[in-house]
Amino acid sequence: MKKVNAILYDVFPTPNPDENHEQLYYPRAVTYGQQMNDNELKEYLEKNTRINSSQFVGMIEALVQEIPQQLLQNKSVHIRGMGTFFLKIGVRSRKDANGHVYVQKFTDPDAITARDVCIEGIGFRADPTWSRKVSKSGQHFERVKTRHQMPVQKSKLLLYINQMVSEKGFVTVKDVECDQNTTNYHARKLLEDLCTGKQPKLYKEMVGHAYIYKRFGD
Repeated sequence: MKKVNAILYDVFPTPNPDENHEQLYYPRAVTYGQQMNDNELKEYLEKNTRINSSQFVGMIEALVQEIPQQLLQNKSVHIRGMGTFFLKIGVRSRKDANGHVYVQKFTDPDAITARDVCIEGIGFRADPTWSRKVSKSGQHFERVKTRHQMPVQKSKLLLYINQMVSEKGFVTVKDVECDQNTTNYHARKLLEDLCTGKQPKLYKEMVGHAYIYKRFGD
């Protein structure tokens, strides 16, 4: 039974081994999909603060519209007590002669030109004072079992992948995550394993900022 107010966590493998080729592990918070949406937050604030629903909706709509505009004007947006929004940029993906999408790697900083740069999204960095409200809470922890511990039958996985590839030409990490009821990391690892070996069954292409997995010969 879960303890009252315990911070739930589980232990996950890191994507890559360390320099000694040993698998490392790290803890991560577990929410079981529980999330407070904007309507629930609006109702909570209306009951427990002086903010009414119309004020809340108006403020959120204004922030959603205005923050991206300010970021595109080479500004970061700092909300006192909460944190700072900033623009995330990276290297633009390209296609090779075979149509496969890749992201170029640079060893010379001067080789990166404006044509190589793209906007990846919006980042957020919490204020230390805000982070301390949770880090100094003094609550205890409890480990719980999560989906990444559930075994996946390879035969069932391959049948599902064949079905998805036949229907839309590819399969994604999200597809496998939902169908196999596993974690994003585990789903990605399952697909990556099928892209390796002497006779790989899949290969991957980058579309936008995510990979899709295709079957050889299709």
